[in-house]
Amino acid sequence: MCEITCENFYSELPAIETAIKESAFVSIDMEFSKLHENIAKPFTFFDTNGERYSKLRQKVADITCLQLGLAIFIYDSNNKTFKSYTYSFYTYPQTFFKADSVVSFETACIEFLCKHKFDFNKLFRNRVPYLTDEQELQMKTEMLKASFFDQYFETNLKFRSIEEELIKTIRIFGDWYFQANYGEQTCMEINGCNEPAYIILMQYYLLKKFKYISIQESQFGLNITKIEANENSETSRNHIYENLKINLLNKMMGIKYIINLISTLKKPLIGHNCALDILILCNQFFKPLPENFKDYQYFLSNHFGPIYDTKLLSKEVKRMMPKNDIWLGSSLSEIHSYLKCGYAKIYSDSLRIQLVGIEEPESMKWHDAGWDAYYTGYCFLKMMHIIKNISSKTETIHQKYTLTELMKSIEFSKNKLYTYRSASNCIDLESEEKLNNQINYLVIQNKGLFYKAIDLKKLNYDLDKICNYDIKLLSKYTALIAIPFMNNRIIYNLNSKYRVENYSQYQDRKRKQHIISLSLIILSTSIIIYLKK
Repeated sequence: MCEITCENFYSELPAIETAIKESAFVSIDMEFSKLHENIAKPFTFFDTNGERYSKLRQKVADITCLQLGLAIFIYDSNNKTFKSYTYSFYTYPQTFFKADSVVSFETACIEFLCKHKFDFNKLFRNRVPYLTDEQELQMKTEMLKASFFDQYFETNLKFRSIEEELIKTIRIFGDWYFQANYGEQTCMEINGCNEPAYIILMQYYLLKKFKYISIQESQFGLNITKIEANENSETSRNHIYENLKINLLNKMMGIKYIINLISTLKKPLIGHNCALDILILCNQFFKPLPENFKDYQYFLSNHFGPIYDTKLLSKEVKRMMPKNDIWLGSSLSEIHSYLKCGYAKIYSDSLRIQLVGIEEPESMKWHDAGWDAYYTGYCFLKMMHIIKNISSKTETIHQKYTLTELMKSIEFSKNKLYTYRSASNCIDLESEEKLNNQINYLVIQNKGLFYKAIDLKKLNYDLDKICNYDIKLLSKYTALIAIPFMNNRIIYNLNSKYRVENYSQYQDRKRKQHIISLSLIILSTSIIIYLKK
């Protein structure tokens, strides 16, 4: 697994770009600045897709991704095997012109990351920058102005602290320049700032103050040659300035270039319990999340390929396994452990996955975004193979399958993201259907000939002993109960104290009562009119 900071981002970029272009899919994971466990409006079984999206949108509004893990899986069609290139990017917002970002941190999150040896020095000193869509557009607009460089560096807050170092460096270079002969070269190390744009700043001011020089970037700094003036010097200088603008934009884009590449190629994205990750990916690196769920669906369909959630996929694998098989839970570590050592292992042993560039450590490195992205992709492949193997009902369990066959076997889970406390356990990114399902609604009323107000405290006490639920009052006499599943035991236990109906039965009864009432009103009115005659 390769850690990426601003110091090695551009040297590693060609290899990352090539891997993404050749990839079958990319799995992602994130480490956050904070993670609210409780939000103002908690999830309920009554939530629609739109309501659930609004609550999630509220939850991620001030969460920042500090580390983005990408595991790029490439398929070898000849051997039907996979290899993975895995990266962990330290990333963080950058100051932009006069605008400064505010990042919220949660103490518990910081302590958690420290416990798992997160390197905050790499984050704050050497993080890979990025531009949002709005910042990129503003940057390109400003670059059209002749005074772009002066305005940018004068208004950008982060360069004020290194102005003294900049002046000192230019003075030292001036001593060399005025003594050097034409054709002589020197190498200037850039030690003043870890900002990716600093080297562009240095080149601009050197060219502005010393007209007759040529500059080449190297991994050690700037190789500068003193040149003679000629009739094309001014044209050449303008061309250099334009190249510097493009170079600056590329350096400011940073990790957004990679995200845009994944977006453009519509590579399948894989995550574990990734509803929040996808929301943050859009909100932090592209633009603020839309208020409307349909607009969010439209944005995702335009910007990304199919998305798969391994937590949701694990539910299907668990359903296929023997009832007496030990399955501890659906966290990434528990799924990974089960797929490596559990009963399901026999169904995916023939699948080969090679981690390129580094050996997988004996002790698992959980909660590092790069490693978690790899483990997510590993589990995705294993679960695909298990589902395909079992559903194919072949005589041998050691059958190898093509990538197309594997992906087709999990078509049912495409663009569905896991969410807890819902009847369907998922947010469907393509469908407009509701999360809830009316078959899991019960209507509760007190028994007796006359209506009696529902005692909510007593009802909650009775329900707590029976099942997981959410409750909504239709009136002071009637409560609507939403439960994740329906069985006769629940109805039987409630029937001993309450009048219990399925919601659809309740609606039919109310509809019939309404028709009867309306008919009686019409009949009574007709009789009164007749008698008056």
